[in-house]
Amino acid sequence: MKPLRSAWTLALCLAPCLAACAMELAGGDFDGSATEGGWDTGDSNGIGTTDGTSAGEPPPPETEDDGDFRVPRASGKYVYSASESTDSVAVIDTANLVIDVVEVGQGPTVVEPIPGQPGDAGSVVVLDQGSNDVAVLRTSEAGATTVEIHKVTPGANNLAVSPGGNFVFVYHDVDGPEQQGPGSDQELSVLDLAAGVTHRMTVGAHPRDVVFAPDESAAWVITAAGVNVISFAALGDVGKPPLLPVVKDPGVDPARVEVQIVAAERLALARVDGEPWLAITQLPGGELTVLDLPGVPTDLDVAPAGDFAVLTLPGPGGSAVLEVPLPLGPGMFAQHDVPGEYVGLASVAADGDTMLLYTTVNPFDDGGGQPDPRQRITLARRDGDAWDLVTLFVEVPLVSVGLAPDSRSAILVHDLDPAASAAAWSYSLFDLTPAFPLLKRQSTLAPPGPILFTPEGDRAVVLLRDDLADVRKVDLVNLDNFIVKPLLLGSPPEGAGYVDPTQKVFVSQAHPTGRITFIGPDGDVQTVTGYVLNDSVKD
Repeated sequence: MKPLRSAWTLALCLAPCLAACAMELAGGDFDGSATEGGWDTGDSNGIGTTDGTSAGEPPPPETEDDGDFRVPRASGKYVYSASESTDSVAVIDTANLVIDVVEVGQGPTVVEPIPGQPGDAGSVVVLDQGSNDVAVLRTSEAGATTVEIHKVTPGANNLAVSPGGNFVFVYHDVDGPEQQGPGSDQELSVLDLAAGVTHRMTVGAHPRDVVFAPDESAAWVITAAGVNVISFAALGDVGKPPLLPVVKDPGVDPARVEVQIVAAERLALARVDGEPWLAITQLPGGELTVLDLPGVPTDLDVAPAGDFAVLTLPGPGGSAVLEVPLPLGPGMFAQHDVPGEYVGLASVAADGDTMLLYTTVNPFDDGGGQPDPRQRITLARRDGDAWDLVTLFVEVPLVSVGLAPDSRSAILVHDLDPAASAAAWSYSLFDLTPAFPLLKRQSTLAPPGPILFTPEGDRAVVLLRDDLADVRKVDLVNLDNFIVKPLLLGSPPEGAGYVDPTQKVFVSQAHPTGRITFIGPDGDVQTVTGYVLNDSVKD
C-alpha cells in the first residue's frame, strides 16, 4: 500500500528537481461541465485519446514524495538531536543555545515529540535501535532533563505518538531505511506513557503508518493486509487486534493500493491502480462499500478537515476531479471536469477551498508531438458548488508541489533543465491569491531538497545540497514578497524544523560532532556545533 500523506506536516521533503515560470494563462470555470475528448466512457479502464478512441490501458501511476523522519525534532523551546555514534541526545535550548547532552540507549535514531507539555517544557521519545528500546526524555522549562528507558519490539525503525501524548507506537515501517532482519515486521509495541507499561502485539504484514482517532480512543495501523483496529480501552487484552480488509479482493497486490484514513469519520478509503472504483470501509465495523467511478483514478486526497475526498481521473483530451463528500452523501460524488488538461495528482490546501492539480508523468512521451503535461499546473479555487480554475504554463516539468499552511502560496519543484548550462536546478514560488496568479522562478546550483513552511505560512526554507559540487546552503524565502535570501552553511544540510515558542527555524547538517543552524524571525543566524561533545557554540 502506498504511504498515507499527512495533511498537518510542516516539513515537506521534496525530491531533486528543476524550474518553472509562468508563461501563459488558460482556464475557465471548473464547474463540472462535460468535457469533449476526455475519458472514453465506453472503456473506463482506458485513456481516451485525442481522436476519441481508447488506448485500452489505464493511466500510468503518479509519483509522490515522502519526508525524512530522521531529523532533529522540536518540543517546547527545545530541539532534540540524536547521536547514533555516541548513544546520546543533545537537548538544545533555542532561547539561549545552552546545550545539555544526555545518555540514552544504544544507537538512537528516530526522535518524535510528545505533545501536551506545559509552557515551554519539552518531551520526546527516542528510538534506540541498537538496544531495542525507547528513551522518554522530559525537559523542564528550567532545562533539567530526565530519561526513562523501556524495552520494545526488536527490529523497529519508526515511532508514532498519539495527538494527546499518551501512547507511543514502536514498529517496523516498510518504507523506512532499513530492511527487516531476522524475525517479523508484524510485531509492534505500544507504550502507555502514563502507566509506563509496554504492550506487544501482532498486526498485518508490512505496517507503513499509524493513524489515531481525534479523541485517542483508538488507533489504526495501515498494513499490506488491511487496517488493524486497536482500542486503547482494551489495550492490555489485545494481542492480535482485528484486521479489516480495505478492498474486497485479498489477492490484490498491496503495491497497487493507496489507503487514506479519515480519522474524524472513522473511515478507510482505498483505491487500486488501474481500477475504476473507490472502496470505503467503516472503522471499526468493517462494512465495505464500493463506489463505482466513471474512470480510473491515479490519486486519492482527503481534505485536511476530513469533510471530503478528491480523486483525479486523467485523460489526454481532458481530465476529471471527483469530489466525494464525507461521510458519503446522497449524490455519492460530484464530477468536475478539467477541460483540455491531463492532471493525475491533486493537493488540497488547508482551507479546503484551494487545490493544485498537476501530473508527474508524461503519457505522451512517444514522439507523437503531444505537449508535456508536466509543464502545466492548474489552480482550482472553490466558487460555491463549483470550482474556478486557472492553468499556467511552466518551462520545465513538475516533480512535486508543497502548499503553505495558510493556503496562500505554494512551492513547485521541477526537473533538471538539460538545456541550462549553469544553475540547471530550480523551484518556483506560486502566489495563489490573485485573479492572475504569480509564479516566480528561482534557479539553484543544486537540486532542492527538504522544504519547510512555518505554521503561519509567512516563511519557508529550501535546503540545497550537492556534495560533488560543494554546494551546501539554504534559501530563506519570505512568502509575503517572494524575496529569497541565500544562506551559506558550514556543512551539508540534512533536515529542517521549526520551534514555535522562539519562532526559530533550524537546519540540521552533516557534521561529525553535530551542527545545527538557527534562523530567527528577523533573519538573525546562530550556529551550534560540536554539541555531541557539548564543546562549543559559535555565531
